[in-house]
Amino acid sequence: MRARRKWGNRAMRHFIRQRSFGLVAAVAMLVLAGTGAWPASAKARVLIVTSGDLPQYRAPIAAFERRTKRPATLVQLKGTPDVARRRLERAAAEAPVEAVFALGGRAVYLAREVLPSTPLVFAMVLQHQGLDLHGPVTGVEVQLPVESLFARFKMLLPTLHRIGVLYGPTLGPEAIERIRRAAAAVQVELVAARVRHPDEVAGAYRRIRTRIDALWMVPDPVAITRDNFAYLSHRTRNDGIAFLAFSENFVRAGALMSIAPTYETMGEQAAVLLERLLESPGHPPPIQPPLGTRLVVNTEVARALGLDRTATLLGSADELIASEGP
Repeated sequence: MRARRKWGNRAMRHFIRQRSFGLVAAVAMLVLAGTGAWPASAKARVLIVTSGDLPQYRAPIAAFERRTKRPATLVQLKGTPDVARRRLERAAAEAPVEAVFALGGRAVYLAREVLPSTPLVFAMVLQHQGLDLHGPVTGVEVQLPVESLFARFKMLLPTLHRIGVLYGPTLGPEAIERIRRAAAAVQVELVAARVRHPDEVAGAYRRIRTRIDALWMVPDPVAITRDNFAYLSHRTRNDGIAFLAFSENFVRAGALMSIAPTYETMGEQAAVLLERLLESPGHPPPIQPPLGTRLVVNTEVARALGLDRTATLLGSADELIASEGP
Protein backbone atom coordinates (compact mmCIF):
# COMPACT_ATOMS: atom_id res chain seq x y z
CA MET A 1 0.00 0.00 0.00
CA ARG A 2 2.84 2.40 0.91
CA ALA A 3 4.67 1.65 -2.37
CA ARG A 4 1.49 2.24 -4.33
CA ARG A 5 0.92 5.58 -2.56
CA LYS A 6 4.53 6.60 -3.22
CA TRP A 7 4.16 5.78 -6.92
CA GLY A 8 0.89 7.67 -7.06
CA ASN A 9 2.49 10.74 -5.52
CA ARG A 10 5.35 10.63 -8.04
CA ALA A 11 2.88 10.31 -10.93
CA MET A 12 0.87 13.23 -9.62
CA ARG A 13 3.99 15.42 -9.25
CA HIS A 14 5.02 14.51 -12.80
CA PHE A 15 1.56 15.38 -14.09
CA ILE A 16 1.61 18.74 -12.31
CA ARG A 17 5.09 19.50 -13.68
CA GLN A 18 3.92 18.67 -17.20
CA ARG A 19 0.80 20.84 -16.89
CA SER A 20 2.83 23.66 -15.36
CA PHE A 21 5.36 23.47 -18.18
CA GLY A 22 2.57 23.64 -20.74
CA LEU A 23 1.00 26.63 -19.01
CA VAL A 24 4.32 28.45 -18.75
CA ALA A 25 5.03 27.75 -22.41
CA ALA A 26 1.65 29.10 -23.44
CA VAL A 27 2.12 32.25 -21.37
CA ALA A 28 5.61 32.69 -22.78
CA MET A 29 4.27 32.51 -26.31
CA LEU A 30 1.75 35.23 -25.56
CA VAL A 31 4.44 37.38 -23.94
CA LEU A 32 6.65 36.94 -26.98
CA ALA A 33 3.77 37.94 -29.21
CA GLY A 34 3.19 41.09 -27.19
CA THR A 35 6.82 42.19 -26.85
CA GLY A 36 8.28 41.09 -30.16
CA ALA A 37 11.01 39.08 -28.35
CA TRP A 38 11.19 36.36 -30.97
CA PRO A 39 14.18 34.24 -31.98
CA ALA A 40 16.32 35.73 -34.72
CA SER A 41 15.18 32.98 -37.09
CA ALA A 42 11.48 33.88 -36.67
CA LYS A 43 10.17 35.69 -39.75
CA ALA A 44 7.47 38.32 -39.57
CA ARG A 45 4.32 37.57 -41.51
CA VAL A 46 0.90 38.90 -42.36
CA LEU A 47 -2.12 37.32 -40.73
CA ILE A 48 -5.02 36.98 -43.16
CA VAL A 49 -8.03 36.77 -40.86
CA THR A 50 -11.48 35.88 -42.19
CA SER A 51 -14.91 35.87 -40.57
CA GLY A 52 -15.48 32.19 -41.29
CA ASP A 53 -14.98 30.26 -44.52
CA LEU A 54 -17.12 32.13 -47.04
CA PRO A 55 -16.42 31.42 -50.74
CA GLN A 56 -16.44 35.18 -51.41
CA TYR A 57 -13.21 35.57 -49.45
CA ARG A 58 -11.16 33.33 -51.73
CA ALA A 59 -10.75 35.73 -54.65
CA PRO A 60 -9.58 38.76 -52.63
CA ILE A 61 -7.20 36.58 -50.61
CA ALA A 62 -5.64 35.12 -53.75
CA ALA A 63 -5.26 38.57 -55.31
CA PHE A 64 -3.81 39.97 -52.08
CA GLU A 65 -1.20 37.21 -51.83
CA ARG A 66 -0.18 37.61 -55.47
CA ARG A 67 0.31 41.33 -55.05
CA THR A 68 2.01 41.60 -51.67
CA LYS A 69 4.52 38.69 -51.85
CA ARG A 70 4.88 38.84 -48.06
CA PRO A 71 4.70 35.61 -46.02
CA ALA A 72 1.12 35.14 -44.87
CA THR A 73 -0.87 32.82 -42.63
CA LEU A 74 -4.61 32.28 -43.05
CA VAL A 75 -6.77 32.24 -39.90
CA GLN A 76 -10.46 31.41 -40.28
CA LEU A 77 -12.51 32.49 -37.29
CA LYS A 78 -15.19 29.86 -36.74
CA GLY A 79 -17.32 28.89 -33.78
CA THR A 80 -18.29 30.99 -30.79
CA PRO A 81 -16.60 34.34 -30.09
CA ASP A 82 -14.43 32.73 -27.40
CA VAL A 83 -13.34 29.92 -29.71
CA ALA A 84 -12.59 32.37 -32.51
CA ARG A 85 -10.59 34.61 -30.19
CA ARG A 86 -8.47 31.71 -28.91
CA ARG A 87 -7.80 30.60 -32.48
CA LEU A 88 -6.55 34.07 -33.35
CA GLU A 89 -4.44 34.31 -30.18
CA ARG A 90 -2.75 31.00 -30.99
CA ALA A 91 -1.99 32.11 -34.52
CA ALA A 92 -0.57 35.41 -33.27
CA ALA A 93 1.68 33.56 -30.81
CA GLU A 94 3.33 31.32 -33.41
CA ALA A 95 5.51 33.99 -35.07
CA PRO A 96 5.83 37.78 -35.28
CA VAL A 97 2.89 39.53 -36.94
CA GLU A 98 3.79 42.61 -38.95
CA ALA A 99 0.27 43.31 -40.25
CA VAL A 100 -3.27 41.96 -40.51
CA PHE A 101 -5.52 41.68 -43.55
CA ALA A 102 -9.02 41.20 -42.12
CA LEU A 103 -12.08 40.22 -44.15
CA GLY A 104 -15.49 40.69 -42.57
CA GLY A 105 -16.63 42.58 -39.50
CA ARG A 106 -15.96 39.79 -37.01
CA ALA A 107 -12.38 39.43 -38.21
CA VAL A 108 -11.74 43.16 -37.91
CA TYR A 109 -13.23 43.39 -34.43
CA LEU A 110 -11.28 40.45 -33.00
CA ALA A 111 -8.05 41.48 -34.73
CA ARG A 112 -8.19 44.87 -33.02
CA GLU A 113 -8.97 43.20 -29.70
CA VAL A 114 -6.08 40.71 -29.91
CA LEU A 115 -3.55 42.87 -31.81
CA PRO A 116 -4.62 46.46 -31.06
CA SER A 117 -1.45 48.19 -32.27
CA THR A 118 -0.69 46.01 -35.30
CA PRO A 119 -1.23 47.66 -38.71
CA LEU A 120 -4.52 46.43 -40.16
CA VAL A 121 -6.14 46.58 -43.59
CA PHE A 122 -9.76 45.50 -43.91
CA ALA A 123 -12.09 44.56 -46.76
CA MET A 124 -15.64 43.28 -47.23
CA VAL A 125 -16.93 44.94 -44.07
CA LEU A 126 -20.42 46.42 -44.02
CA GLN A 127 -20.73 49.64 -42.01
CA HIS A 128 -17.17 49.67 -40.70
CA GLN A 129 -17.90 53.04 -39.08
CA GLY A 130 -19.73 51.19 -36.32
CA LEU A 131 -16.55 49.34 -35.31
CA ASP A 132 -14.92 52.54 -33.98
CA LEU A 133 -11.51 51.72 -35.46
CA HIS A 134 -8.43 53.61 -34.29
CA GLY A 135 -4.67 53.42 -34.77
CA PRO A 136 -2.88 52.09 -37.86
CA VAL A 137 -6.00 51.04 -39.78
CA THR A 138 -7.16 51.48 -43.36
CA GLY A 139 -9.17 49.46 -45.82
CA VAL A 140 -11.37 49.11 -48.88
CA GLU A 141 -15.06 49.95 -48.74
CA VAL A 142 -17.40 47.09 -49.60
CA GLN A 143 -19.94 49.36 -51.29
CA LEU A 144 -19.51 51.54 -54.33
CA PRO A 145 -19.94 55.29 -53.90
CA VAL A 146 -23.62 55.99 -54.34
CA GLU A 147 -22.84 58.82 -56.76
CA SER A 148 -21.09 56.56 -59.26
CA LEU A 149 -23.68 53.82 -58.72
CA PHE A 150 -26.61 56.06 -59.63
CA ALA A 151 -24.74 57.39 -62.65
CA ARG A 152 -24.40 53.79 -63.87
CA PHE A 153 -28.07 53.09 -63.17
CA LYS A 154 -29.10 56.06 -65.30
CA MET A 155 -26.75 55.11 -68.12
CA LEU A 156 -28.00 51.51 -68.21
CA LEU A 157 -31.68 52.44 -67.77
CA PRO A 158 -32.17 55.75 -69.62
CA THR A 159 -35.92 55.80 -68.86
CA LEU A 160 -35.28 55.71 -65.11
CA HIS A 161 -36.88 58.74 -63.44
CA ARG A 162 -38.00 57.56 -59.99
CA ILE A 163 -36.21 55.02 -57.83
CA GLY A 164 -37.50 53.54 -54.59
CA VAL A 165 -35.56 52.34 -51.57
CA LEU A 166 -36.79 50.44 -48.52
CA TYR A 167 -34.50 50.89 -45.54
CA GLY A 168 -34.33 50.09 -41.84
CA PRO A 169 -32.83 51.84 -38.81
CA THR A 170 -29.25 51.17 -39.94
CA LEU A 171 -29.50 53.95 -42.54
CA GLY A 172 -29.64 57.34 -40.86
CA PRO A 173 -30.92 60.67 -42.20
CA GLU A 174 -27.48 61.70 -43.46
CA ALA A 175 -27.15 58.54 -45.57
CA ILE A 176 -30.62 59.00 -47.04
CA GLU A 177 -29.87 62.63 -47.86
CA ARG A 178 -26.66 61.62 -49.63
CA ILE A 179 -28.60 59.04 -51.67
CA ARG A 180 -31.20 61.69 -52.51
CA ARG A 181 -28.52 64.10 -53.74
CA ALA A 182 -26.84 61.37 -55.82
CA ALA A 183 -30.16 60.54 -57.47
CA ALA A 184 -30.96 64.19 -58.14
CA ALA A 185 -27.56 64.66 -59.78
CA VAL A 186 -28.68 62.33 -62.60
CA GLN A 187 -32.25 63.69 -62.72
CA VAL A 188 -33.76 60.81 -60.74
CA GLU A 189 -36.23 61.28 -57.88
CA LEU A 190 -35.71 59.19 -54.75
CA VAL A 191 -38.80 57.67 -53.14
CA ALA A 192 -37.69 56.36 -49.74
CA ALA A 193 -39.75 54.32 -47.28
CA ARG A 194 -38.49 53.49 -43.79
CA VAL A 195 -39.39 50.19 -42.12
CA ARG A 196 -38.81 49.24 -38.50
CA HIS A 197 -39.47 45.51 -38.82
CA PRO A 198 -39.26 42.94 -41.65
CA ASP A 199 -43.04 42.49 -41.50
CA GLU A 200 -43.49 46.10 -42.67
CA VAL A 201 -41.67 45.64 -45.99
CA ALA A 202 -44.58 44.32 -48.06
CA GLY A 203 -46.85 47.18 -47.00
CA ALA A 204 -44.13 49.77 -47.59
CA TYR A 205 -43.56 48.44 -51.10
CA ARG A 206 -47.27 48.54 -51.93
CA ARG A 207 -47.41 52.19 -50.88
CA ILE A 208 -44.63 53.28 -53.24
CA ARG A 209 -44.92 50.84 -56.16
CA THR A 210 -47.08 53.11 -58.34
CA ARG A 211 -44.59 55.96 -57.93
CA ILE A 212 -41.33 54.23 -58.96
CA ASP A 213 -39.62 52.84 -62.08
CA ALA A 214 -37.01 50.86 -60.12
CA LEU A 215 -36.43 49.54 -56.61
CA TRP A 216 -32.90 49.71 -55.26
CA MET A 217 -31.99 47.01 -52.77
CA VAL A 218 -29.66 48.21 -50.01
CA PRO A 219 -27.81 45.77 -47.71
CA ASP A 220 -30.15 46.22 -44.77
CA PRO A 221 -30.83 43.23 -42.47
CA VAL A 222 -34.24 44.59 -41.49
CA ALA A 223 -35.56 45.31 -44.98
CA ILE A 224 -34.02 42.37 -46.82
CA THR A 225 -34.79 38.95 -45.42
CA ARG A 226 -35.17 35.75 -47.42
CA ASP A 227 -38.96 36.03 -47.42
CA ASN A 228 -38.94 39.73 -48.25
CA PHE A 229 -36.55 39.22 -51.14
CA ALA A 230 -38.75 36.47 -52.59
CA TYR A 231 -41.77 38.76 -52.28
CA LEU A 232 -40.05 41.79 -53.81
CA SER A 233 -38.47 39.90 -56.71
CA HIS A 234 -41.88 38.44 -57.61
CA ARG A 235 -43.86 41.66 -57.20
CA THR A 236 -41.42 43.94 -59.00
CA ARG A 237 -41.38 41.65 -62.00
CA ASN A 238 -45.18 41.58 -62.14
CA ASP A 239 -45.37 45.35 -61.63
CA GLY A 240 -42.81 46.10 -64.38
CA ILE A 241 -40.32 47.57 -61.92
CA ALA A 242 -36.56 47.03 -62.24
CA PHE A 243 -35.21 45.40 -59.05
CA LEU A 244 -31.60 46.53 -58.58
CA ALA A 245 -29.54 44.39 -56.18
CA PHE A 246 -26.15 44.89 -54.52
CA SER A 247 -24.86 41.34 -55.13
CA GLU A 248 -24.96 38.94 -58.04
CA ASN A 249 -26.30 36.22 -55.74
CA PHE A 250 -29.57 38.14 -55.63
CA VAL A 251 -29.56 38.49 -59.41
CA ARG A 252 -29.35 34.72 -59.68
CA ALA A 253 -32.31 34.55 -57.30
CA GLY A 254 -34.51 36.92 -59.30
CA ALA A 255 -33.35 40.56 -59.23
CA LEU A 256 -32.77 42.32 -62.56
CA MET A 257 -29.14 43.29 -62.11
CA SER A 258 -26.34 44.15 -59.73
CA ILE A 259 -23.37 46.48 -59.96
CA ALA A 260 -20.89 45.31 -57.36
CA PRO A 261 -17.17 45.55 -56.63
CA THR A 262 -14.91 42.85 -58.05
CA TYR A 263 -13.43 40.78 -55.25
CA GLU A 264 -10.07 40.41 -57.02
CA THR A 265 -9.62 44.16 -57.30
CA MET A 266 -10.47 44.60 -53.63
CA GLY A 267 -7.69 42.19 -52.71
CA GLU A 268 -5.19 44.03 -54.91
CA GLN A 269 -6.21 47.37 -53.40
CA ALA A 270 -5.77 45.95 -49.92
CA ALA A 271 -2.24 44.79 -50.76
CA VAL A 272 -1.27 48.25 -52.03
CA LEU A 273 -2.76 49.86 -48.93
CA LEU A 274 -0.83 47.44 -46.72
CA GLU A 275 2.50 48.51 -48.21
CA ARG A 276 1.64 52.18 -47.74
CA LEU A 277 0.49 51.54 -44.18
CA LEU A 278 3.68 49.67 -43.25
CA GLU A 279 5.78 52.52 -44.65
CA SER A 280 4.07 55.00 -42.33
CA PRO A 281 1.91 53.38 -39.63
CA GLY A 282 1.47 56.72 -37.89
CA HIS A 283 -0.18 58.21 -40.96
CA PRO A 284 -2.47 55.53 -42.39
CA PRO A 285 -3.74 56.12 -45.93
CA PRO A 286 -7.43 56.96 -46.18
CA ILE A 287 -10.02 54.23 -46.63
CA GLN A 288 -10.67 53.74 -50.34
CA PRO A 289 -13.80 53.01 -52.35
CA PRO A 290 -13.59 49.84 -54.46
CA LEU A 291 -12.17 50.48 -57.92
CA GLY A 292 -13.33 47.60 -60.10
CA THR A 293 -16.99 46.84 -60.80
CA ARG A 294 -18.91 43.91 -62.23
CA LEU A 295 -22.33 44.14 -63.90
CA VAL A 296 -24.48 41.00 -63.82
CA VAL A 297 -27.89 40.92 -65.56
CA ASN A 298 -30.67 38.35 -65.28
CA THR A 299 -31.88 37.77 -68.84
CA GLU A 300 -35.19 36.22 -67.78
CA VAL A 301 -36.12 39.27 -65.72
CA ALA A 302 -34.88 41.62 -68.45
CA ARG A 303 -37.15 39.84 -70.93
CA ALA A 304 -40.13 40.04 -68.58
CA LEU A 305 -39.57 43.80 -68.20
CA GLY A 306 -39.09 44.33 -71.93
CA LEU A 307 -35.46 45.28 -71.41
CA ASP A 308 -33.96 42.45 -73.46
CA ARG A 309 -34.02 44.78 -76.47
CA THR A 310 -31.98 47.40 -74.60
CA ALA A 311 -28.52 47.07 -76.09
CA THR A 312 -26.99 49.34 -73.45
CA LEU A 313 -27.98 47.05 -70.59
CA LEU A 314 -27.25 43.63 -72.05
CA GLY A 315 -24.25 44.76 -74.05
CA SER A 316 -22.59 46.26 -70.98
CA ALA A 317 -23.00 43.16 -68.79
CA ASP A 318 -19.96 41.28 -67.58
CA GLU A 319 -22.19 38.24 -67.18
CA LEU A 320 -25.68 37.31 -68.36
CA ILE A 321 -27.42 34.72 -66.21
CA ALA A 322 -30.81 33.09 -65.70
CA SER A 323 -32.73 32.81 -62.45
CA GLU A 324 -31.92 29.97 -60.10
CA GLY A 325 -34.82 30.67 -57.76
CA PRO A 326 -34.78 32.33 -54.33
